[in-house]
Amino acid sequence: MPAEKALPAGAVWPTLARAIAAVGTDAHVDCLIDLIGADVAHDLVTVTRYSATRMPEFVKHRRFSDEMVRRYLENYYVFDPFYASWRRERRLGIVPLKRLADDEAKRGQYIAGFLTQSEIVDEVGILLADGGDWCLGIFLDRSEKPFRDGEIALLNERLPVFAALHALDLRTREPGFLRTSAEPGPGAAPRREPRVPDSLWPELSQRERELVQLVLAGHPTAAIAKRLGIAVGTAKNHRRRIYEKLDITTERELFLQFLAFRSDPVG
Repeated sequence: MPAEKALPAGAVWPTLARAIAAVGTDAHVDCLIDLIGADVAHDLVTVTRYSATRMPEFVKHRRFSDEMVRRYLENYYVFDPFYASWRRERRLGIVPLKRLADDEAKRGQYIAGFLTQSEIVDEVGILLADGGDWCLGIFLDRSEKPFRDGEIALLNERLPVFAALHALDLRTREPGFLRTSAEPGPGAAPRREPRVPDSLWPELSQRERELVQLVLAGHPTAAIAKRLGIAVGTAKNHRRRIYEKLDITTERELFLQFLAFRSDPVG
């Protein structure tokens, strides 16, 4: 896979001019990708929106596999360390994968599974505020060698420009503007909520199944309680009883059971 090389010194200025001119238009994200990648060589780009209360949305990609987009949205998003970090910390900025990849993550489904299948050895995310509890993640990916510390430092140096352009784009949009839609263009994919099949976990009550589906969709306990019209303490009690019925102790085990069922041809 031939890499996109960094532009020569000085060539970034026309790219910056195009990014400024594209603010508030459909070309904004693509021009922002061009600007972010201008100084750092990379093999492919993926763009994802993360929410603290909902499952991710895939916005677009360059030189990536549509099949791997499908796998990410159906299975691997629950193991995505960038998504987990955003839900936990809501930290914007330049986020290298190596900052998040502890020993467990290196052995886990995202790095050992998703990135390996995607032929990606390293990635760095540029996380920008995208309204409400959402951020826009533009990810530069490499298939052969990791990003160097100097390249990460360069992205950090450029970050105020990236953030200012994206903030300006948000301010120029009409009320109700959506970054993604039900009819995405090439390289994009719609957001899909997971559905708990009727044959999975028959021991759960209908109310418990509603709660589990919200957990699988990425909602935290407080948001689940609000959507179901119950107290947070009641939602926690429901979750505890669900775990007891399924003989598990963590949310991760719940996701693993769900994914195992979906990958079983009989299921």
